[in-house]
Amino acid sequence: MRLARQLIALIVAGFLLLTAPSTATQQTPYLKPFTAEYSLRRGALVFARVRVTLSLVPPGSYRYRAQTSPTGLTALFRSDKITEISEGIIEELRPIPLSYHYRHDKSDNLRQVDLQFDWQALRVINRTESSRWTMRISPGTQDKFGHQLNLMLALAEGQRDIRYEVADGGLKKDYRFKFHKEESISTPAGEFHTLKMNRSKDGKPSQASLWLAPAANYLPVKVERREQDDPFLMELKSIQWSEPG
Repeated sequence: MRLARQLIALIVAGFLLLTAPSTATQQTPYLKPFTAEYSLRRGALVFARVRVTLSLVPPGSYRYRAQTSPTGLTALFRSDKITEISEGIIEELRPIPLSYHYRHDKSDNLRQVDLQFDWQALRVINRTESSRWTMRISPGTQDKFGHQLNLMLALAEGQRDIRYEVADGGLKKDYRFKFHKEESISTPAGEFHTLKMNRSKDGKPSQASLWLAPAANYLPVKVERREQDDPFLMELKSIQWSEPG
């Protein structure tokens, strides 16, 4: 599932829904629970599916989860599953990460990564199967999956050039999202008018793009990672809303 890992590291698996302002009297967007299904493909081959959920647990906590598993012919040869979970609290309508978990179940071994955010000491504790270390962080640092929640909220508020410090792979990395253009696209879930955002890391040229639909509360309906050959694509298949609690 190397293909899935590369795309999941992008965004995945994670994808959220927001309730964004629909009238001039609504000033602040807020998170709304959801379940979304995505397909992962390269060229004409759909090789995996991604199920993403956002749960809000009173008082003021969230759990953001993505699971990727092989599908179609790929499932005949691979049984890998990748799970990412970001958990934290919501203060002043902004998600603040407390933990991040990554688990890759493979037929021959298991890979796990766990991060714990210690905001009082301004550090992240990183754990893998064989190591443990700490890293200094700044206020506002995000995990590599849950930062998407803050990204969508920022877009709903009208921001178009957004930057986060992200704890990624045991290092602090600079994620930047820049507005490229408005574009109408077709996905398995239907037609959407979108904002296309390009994402770069540490000032390097962008290799990833996200298409976010304002009419669908800034849900990412398509994600692309460019490689030398065909790009990896994640596309929305379906979305279901839930009530908090």
